Amino acid sequence: MNPGDIGIRLADVYAGALFELARQSQLVDAVKDDLDLLMSALAEEKGFERLLSSPYFREEVKMQLVRKIFCGRVSKLTVNFLAVLVGRERAMFLPQITAKYNDLWDGFHGRFIVNVTVSEKMSEDEVRRISDDVAAAMRSRVRLDLAVNPEIIGGAVIRWGDRVIDNSIKGRLRRAVETIASQAKKGMETDEV
Repeated sequence: MNPGDIGIRLADVYAGALFELARQSQLVDAVKDDLDLLMSALAEEKGFERLLSSPYFREEVKMQLVRKIFCGRVSKLTVNFLAVLVGRERAMFLPQITAKYNDLWDGFHGRFIVNVTVSEKMSEDEVRRISDDVAAAMRSRVRLDLAVNPEIIGGAVIRWGDRVIDNSIKGRLRRAVETIASQAKKGMETDEV
């Protein structure tokens, strides 16, 4: 098992446990806000993330820092959760845990996560228009996760749940080649009879 898989599995377990505790405490939205604040702090201060993940600092030092920075700014549940991550040396997985928690939060609020891959960067208006169109087609709220992959040449690949709509030029070309090959094979089988 590669390290990426371990991170994903740990994120699933920890985010699921945090989400369930937040749901039971009626703090689902508050914890999401807390995690967003934590991610902002980590993005602004890279040294903070390194310190939390470092084996060279004692757990007590890390916890003093976490409490000093976040007590009163985030819920007690979130501070205690951070304490567990620090104590088990899992703070390095906080970005993956936060992403998974956000997925659970979206589902809790009836929002579907739709992954859209396009060939080139889009403007905010284009992204908003696609998001609105997808939401209307699905008749529900969606959170659009946009990715850019020039290899699809043009068009878009849309994924949600286990469904995929490949309307990329690369996908259309692949399907056209498969159709031609299939028809050619059928033609050769007919000629042999």
